[in-house]
Amino acid sequence: MNHYAIGIGGTGAKCIEALIHLSAAGLMPKGELYVLFVDPDKGNGNIDRAAITLQRYIDLKRIQLGAVDFLKTNISEAKPNVWSPFENEAQPTLDKFFQYNELRESNKAATHLFDVLYSPSEKATTLEKGFRGHPSIGAAVMAETVRLGQGEPWGTFRNRIIQDIRGGTGARIFLFGSIFGGTGASGFPTIATLIRKELAELQQNNQNVPQQENMKLGGMLAMPYFSFLYESQDTEMKAKSENFLINTHTGLKYYYHKTYSNIYDAIYSCGDETQSLVSTASLGGNTQKNEPHFVELYAALSAITFFSEKDPSGFNLIARKQLNQLDWIDLPDGKVGTAIKQKIGQLTRFAFSYLSVYYPMLKAIRENERAYRAPWFIDFFARENISLNNTQTSLDDLKAFCEDFLLWVANLHNSAKEEKINLINWNAFAHVVKEKDGKEKVKLLPSFRLKDFGNLILPSGKEKPNELSRLWEMVCDSKVRDSNSVGIGKFIHALYRESYLKE
Repeated sequence: MNHYAIGIGGTGAKCIEALIHLSAAGLMPKGELYVLFVDPDKGNGNIDRAAITLQRYIDLKRIQLGAVDFLKTNISEAKPNVWSPFENEAQPTLDKFFQYNELRESNKAATHLFDVLYSPSEKATTLEKGFRGHPSIGAAVMAETVRLGQGEPWGTFRNRIIQDIRGGTGARIFLFGSIFGGTGASGFPTIATLIRKELAELQQNNQNVPQQENMKLGGMLAMPYFSFLYESQDTEMKAKSENFLINTHTGLKYYYHKTYSNIYDAIYSCGDETQSLVSTASLGGNTQKNEPHFVELYAALSAITFFSEKDPSGFNLIARKQLNQLDWIDLPDGKVGTAIKQKIGQLTRFAFSYLSVYYPMLKAIRENERAYRAPWFIDFFARENISLNNTQTSLDDLKAFCEDFLLWVANLHNSAKEEKINLINWNAFAHVVKEKDGKEKVKLLPSFRLKDFGNLILPSGKEKPNELSRLWEMVCDSKVRDSNSVGIGKFIHALYRESYLKE
């Protein structure tokens, strides 16, 4: 079974980012994952961060690790990886897009309808930074531009799905979007409808395209979970967090009356009644780079649940045991059928140890050539004739990916300051600093708290101050007898395997 994930808008991109990290932890079921971002704002900072993490994953996947959960899922990205309905327009507006001036001359009835549906500001405001919290604009544009059979990446997207259906492997398609914004709220129903419609038309016109029984369509519809304040109070059209609940109420009524069960096989939804204040409000572009939030962890887990279950269906909600608190027991481990705590914990321990001990040691050996200090280096590098100079790029990429992951974990815990999140002891490797502009930001510590390695995974047990030393000994004694693990893949394989959390 192959899997397809479409992140619509800024929230969709952040959910894709979470899905990449969970894929790195080995939580995805068997099959390839194909990723596509949809946003008129191709320079959106949320997309940029997710795309960088994705590229690092893809680059690291080239290392031959063998049979280990780390990076076990093959992920491919669409080309181009971000699709915009305004591909060739510099400053698109709604009236330009629908040729309002020409329409006014040729079809006055249509012009009057256009004037009734859209205000002057909605017609004239430039849309290169998104639909500015107005899903009515986005829905019209998306319906006009998404064509599975025309252009890229939709042509490849369609062909891959048809191939999966024909081959009998099947395809699972999952969309991420918010109900309260502009791009996600407009794209979530529109793109799903167009996918169903165009595949149905293909089947009617081409007998070689089988029915869609082995294709499932699901999505995560995010409810409000963050808010923001603009520094200037101008009158420019933009998304406003005070409208999120009203937009959500209107959107839910729309879904209720439209009965999307004939479009989506399964819809998942979650939000947070305590809306976290993001550090920087932005109209769009690279400055729209909101911190990761624990709701996006739920969103990614909903996709994994959808990909994993035999027959996902219905409208699915999730709740936690206690208000303003999040524990491992609150994550949907039963539905996914894998040990979420174990796998996220293992990747956390691996990233912590690699950044704090093994990468610095490899750097010191490369600079000083004192390899005898690390018996594991003799086994996995010296005896394998592996040059650190030739592998430095891969080792640096792994460092960057581990930093991305730990920062993502730390931000999940810091995302809702009024809530207690008991998953990872993130204070062992990160802290909150105040920037020059007075805003707070999560950053990795210059030196990790090594004595806390044994209690990274909450709840904390008895102190294990020597746990990192014990891991060192285990890696030194480790043997990798996996013919598919080659080069530095053997070292990474051993370190990841020995980072397994023994409870």
